[in-house]
Amino acid sequence: MSFFKTTSHEVLRARYNSLLEDVPVALFTAISALSIQMIVLNDQVHWSLSIATPLIRMLIGFSLLLYWFWHRDERPSIHKIRKRLEIASIVFILAGFFTFWRSVYLYPLTDTFGHYFLIFHNTLYGFCFAFILSKLGPAAYAYNLLMISSAIACIYRGNFEHAHLMTLLIMVFEVGMLITMRGSTTMFDKWVNATHETQALLKDNQRLANQDVLTQLPNRRQFFVQVEQQLTLAKQTDECFAVGILDLDNFKPVNDVHGHHIGDLVLIEVGKRLAQVRPDQVRFYRLGGDEFAFHLVTDDEHASLKQIAHEINQAISQPISIDGLLMTVKASMGACIVCDNHASAQTLYEHADFALYHVKRTGRGNLEIYSDTLEKERVHLNRIDQALRTADIHTELYPVFQPIIDMDSNEVCAFESLARWQSPTIGAISPAMFIPVAESLGMIADITKLMFSRSMIEMATWPETLRLSFNLSAYDVTNQAVIKELIGMMQSSQLAPDRFVFEITETALLQDFETARENIGLLRQAGAKVALDDFGTGYSSLSHVQNLPLDKLKIDRSFVKDIETNTTSQTIVRSILALCHGMHMECVAEGAETESQVRFLQAMGCQLIQGYYFAKPMPHTQIQAYLADAKLALAT
Repeated sequence: MSFFKTTSHEVLRARYNSLLEDVPVALFTAISALSIQMIVLNDQVHWSLSIATPLIRMLIGFSLLLYWFWHRDERPSIHKIRKRLEIASIVFILAGFFTFWRSVYLYPLTDTFGHYFLIFHNTLYGFCFAFILSKLGPAAYAYNLLMISSAIACIYRGNFEHAHLMTLLIMVFEVGMLITMRGSTTMFDKWVNATHETQALLKDNQRLANQDVLTQLPNRRQFFVQVEQQLTLAKQTDECFAVGILDLDNFKPVNDVHGHHIGDLVLIEVGKRLAQVRPDQVRFYRLGGDEFAFHLVTDDEHASLKQIAHEINQAISQPISIDGLLMTVKASMGACIVCDNHASAQTLYEHADFALYHVKRTGRGNLEIYSDTLEKERVHLNRIDQALRTADIHTELYPVFQPIIDMDSNEVCAFESLARWQSPTIGAISPAMFIPVAESLGMIADITKLMFSRSMIEMATWPETLRLSFNLSAYDVTNQAVIKELIGMMQSSQLAPDRFVFEITETALLQDFETARENIGLLRQAGAKVALDDFGTGYSSLSHVQNLPLDKLKIDRSFVKDIETNTTSQTIVRSILALCHGMHMECVAEGAETESQVRFLQAMGCQLIQGYYFAKPMPHTQIQAYLADAKLALAT
């Protein structure tokens, strides 16, 4: 017989715990009632019925009370709980049968007072014990039925006057008690279920608040909580503590080309792989997007950190197969190590993030550890940030121009416009430093339009054969509103549109390839030319050349500086020149600083060359004089 087969585990445990509190009350009440029964029946029936039988039941009650005492603090399994409740139900029902039989048997042997006592005794038993132990469910109702039935049987056996009225009175209270029992048990079960659901929701909300839904790794919030805790522990052990941030290289094209669903699957796989890298030493987190973080106890020589960074890249760089597609990603990492423990989680994160920013600018796929050198650079960038926020860009920023030479005609064919900033507070700032800051501050569009406007004013004074090369930032390339404004400015200038060459970098393309391609199309529809700058140093260069409407490639200066001695650089330059020739595109070699480099490039078939050998970037006031001197020099 199973009374609790379909009852949920939560309700069973709650009923069991509730009964643990009610059992001693029920047992104490039963033992007390048996003692009174012994006194009442002692003079009316044989001692074996009045003394011995109740005494045995009292001993059983004491035994149960002791059992309860020894097991009151247990946390039994749900299997044990179910078993104990089943046994208690059976004992309860057997006790009801025994009391029913005993009352019916003793009734004829007692006097009038004994009759009333037995009726009153069984009615109270039926009401009180059934209600106290109502958490036993069906057993409580069965016990109640047995006790009330025995009381009513005794009433009719005693030939009481108005027996039906006594029975009706008992039945009225019986119905009321049964309704109350049922309502109480139902409300108890509903309360338990509601509490369990609430706790489950709270637990789920807590999990969601601390766990990344996609990768199942702990999230950004949990990262800062754990780092603070680990810093406290590190203080107690005088150990060095490291925080690292890693960012997936070239992940955005995965989303752009294959869709966000595939991108999410890649992130899930990366999360799984990270979780398997020394789980006993390192804990990983997803901060958002394709950015992850980790922390570990390390040594002041950074050996363990460097080894773990190597293992991270080894794990991540293994090909990822998704829906028949094979993709490979790598990670750039920035880290900060603290050994004196006088740092907060936020400070460690900011320093590691700056190290990541540095490594992504200087060489992806590596680990950069925050150092005094980076600290100076970070402070400098902060000064640039503050100075740029308050700068008067119309007076402090200006364009300079560097010539591009056509070696076939020995003439200047174009000038590249380059932005310069002379801050009254911190002096001259390199574009490589202030352009990223301007992008982060949302100022780059204003700077771009200002530099373009001033470049066009100067361009209007040039011979009509000279072109203007103008650099667009990553923000500009992916912002259609900016592109349309530049086209409008170009068209209103009355200058021939084919004299404009807009230079973009592959880094800009990685921001949003599809939007960049659409905007490049708008520029070419307006009659302007488009060049891909720093070619050969980015990612997926050939696919970009194939899929973009380009007019020109610019060979990065890193391949020119050692072209006379480095066979690899020579091979790359020859390949780019052959590519441009095959695709009917112009090719410009940047960074030529010596005559031998120029002659070497010329011998390889490079027609357009730019570099310090010919001229450094110059202000607009020097252009006319330079053009006159260059014409004479090149002619000779």
